[in-house]
Amino acid sequence: MRDYVVGGRILNGDDFDLITGYVHVEGSRIVEIEERSNVKPDNCEASGIVIPALINAHTHLGDSIIKDIPYSGVDTLVKPPHGLKHRALREAALGVLVEAMHQSLLDAFVTGTAMLADFREGGIYGINALKTAMDLAKQVRVMILGRLNDARNYIVEDEIDTILDVAHGLGVSGSRDCDSSAIGAMFNRARTRGKFAAIHAGEKDASDIDSAISLNPDCLIHMTYASKHQIESGIPIVVCPRSNLVTGVGSSFLRPPIGEMMQATTVGLGTDNVMLNSVNMFAEMEFASKAFLHDDIKVLEMATLNNAKILGVDNELGSIAAGKHANLLIINNRSHNLSGTQNIISSVVRRARPDDIVLHTHGG
Repeated sequence: MRDYVVGGRILNGDDFDLITGYVHVEGSRIVEIEERSNVKPDNCEASGIVIPALINAHTHLGDSIIKDIPYSGVDTLVKPPHGLKHRALREAALGVLVEAMHQSLLDAFVTGTAMLADFREGGIYGINALKTAMDLAKQVRVMILGRLNDARNYIVEDEIDTILDVAHGLGVSGSRDCDSSAIGAMFNRARTRGKFAAIHAGEKDASDIDSAISLNPDCLIHMTYASKHQIESGIPIVVCPRSNLVTGVGSSFLRPPIGEMMQATTVGLGTDNVMLNSVNMFAEMEFASKAFLHDDIKVLEMATLNNAKILGVDNELGSIAAGKHANLLIINNRSHNLSGTQNIISSVVRRARPDDIVLHTHGG
């Protein structure tokens, strides 16, 4: 890897302080942030607005094989084992599945994402298919959260260990989809092996939230119908507001209660099923800000540093600081879309698009 410099208006450090200057990169890491009164573009690999690359804390890449699906309820679409998604995955040829996930990983990179966490259906078969897709698209780092091949009320310890041997952890559909003691045994096994464990909860109602919280997962996905008391468990939450809108389980400003969540725990952002929405985190940020928070810096934190904290990689990604990986986006503040920008963070969150990206650096 070569050394280079990018410059312009930089969102510096964990507080996203706006400075003018240069970011110096050696190999794959940031070595210095140099503040200057002005920046000479000729001295830079690229110049513009410099922000940390985005992180997507919840995806299902496998259903990239079915896009433009009809509007329908969440159970019809994604409930295992007979939801539309699961039927399509069972019928898909391996090559088709791998290529669809490959294309989605490429799309994640060109839309500004450095890392994503994927709930990987299909047991070992599904994990290996994703690994093959990752070999074809190395620019995006993937946390693979595997699961058993089908919903059942028992576990086979050797099978869980086989999954944990090749995945970064577990991504469970929900506490209603399997016997609670079986899920508890799976989570205990993951913890014993130092692996990540996450679970969907409260997507369409509150009936599975308490049982999910009792598992003490590393994060909860959705929590659309969570109460104040349930939020105050303090377990990190990843919300997917565009997905909730498509499946009819969410409503602007109210569900999920993102503002209340942010007062109690770390809240991240994900795009959820590719069959419902693209992996474009700029679109997710815009919707979250306009429909829920009206607080642009908090939304940007959700898509960068908060997601890094939830996934346990904030020492490497999520903000621009010396020693971190150089996963940066340089955004053209003179594009037709962003020309005349005054409030840089608001413009990045509510207005910026992937075609405004001048350079996406890949720091590993």
